[in-house]
Amino acid sequence: MKIVAALILSTAMLASPVIAKDVTIGLAGPITGAQAYFGTTWHNGFKLYIDKLNAVGGVNGVKINIEQEDDQADPRQGTLVAQKFCDDDAVVLGLVNFNSGVAQSTLPIYEDCALPTMSFGSNPSLTQQGYKFMVRPVSNDFAGALLPAEYALQKLHAKTAVIVNDKQVFGQGISEIFGKNFADGGGKVIDTLSVAPTDVDFSAVLAQIKTKNPDIIYFGAVMPQLALFAKQMREQGVKATLMVPDGGYTPEFISQAGQANVQGATVAVAAPPLDATPAIADFAAQYKAKYGQDAGPYSIYGYAQGQILEAVLKTTKSLTRKDINAALHNVKADTAIGHLEFDAKGELKVAPSYLYKVEGDKFTLIGTK
Repeated sequence: MKIVAALILSTAMLASPVIAKDVTIGLAGPITGAQAYFGTTWHNGFKLYIDKLNAVGGVNGVKINIEQEDDQADPRQGTLVAQKFCDDDAVVLGLVNFNSGVAQSTLPIYEDCALPTMSFGSNPSLTQQGYKFMVRPVSNDFAGALLPAEYALQKLHAKTAVIVNDKQVFGQGISEIFGKNFADGGGKVIDTLSVAPTDVDFSAVLAQIKTKNPDIIYFGAVMPQLALFAKQMREQGVKATLMVPDGGYTPEFISQAGQANVQGATVAVAAPPLDATPAIADFAAQYKAKYGQDAGPYSIYGYAQGQILEAVLKTTKSLTRKDINAALHNVKADTAIGHLEFDAKGELKVAPSYLYKVEGDKFTLIGTK
């Protein structure tokens, strides 16, 4: 009887699938350089939630490992990181690419190796290219450029605007959307100007703008250009209200430009105030306790992406990239920022955006959508 029992046990073991006890998530973003604040604090929010999951044994017994890489906000470096993640069979999902320009270069690589990703690049075109292995758990630039245009027209009663961009995928894309929204709402875009992404002297561009005397200047770029432009704008006596995208939602925008130079400037960002809801306030307290500093603009999204991952691991049929991708696209996750689901293109079905104004040394919420 012992022999029969042993044979039955052996057969059962052979018939059962081997379940992995851990998975690896690849994190890629700018963790050095001018945009390190955004990438580091975004990743920290994710790691905060993953540490909590692992402390209680993981998800259904599966522990989560993290492989963090620095893409330096550079498409070339981003492609190297993407290939590294693709070649590592242990990596089953990527939390990748804060920048649209980097995402534009890396998404074809992730698609080719069938590695599912939660991408943070906000350019609308990224989800319009038929990618089957990506979702975007943040609002796109259509949302990010709508609130500023509405505020300019309805609250500031602006009639004219000059658009400036840095010729990059994100900066040029979001500035063009703002310009269209402004014009569609009845405003007039009197000029569109471009600067190089490495420019630090904007005197020539500002001299042109000053002669046009617009009500609004929208500058599609990232730090530190946003702060440099704001500082030089006031030094040259340009009186227009400055509007910038989410790259300006950092204390360095105010400190580097000089507090007096950015009063009244607006910043559109997908990040809610840290006291917006009890769940977000609880997250903010956890973050500060763990890292000794306030959460960054997108830390709450990193945390929410951890909650999305938990829901994926609870519903996936297996821990293969293919099954995790299917679970990711069909996920229904209750997170600190609300209930999240994706549509067929990988966009959030509901994606809030927020508008802040610089008042003193703080960002004050002035609108939400």
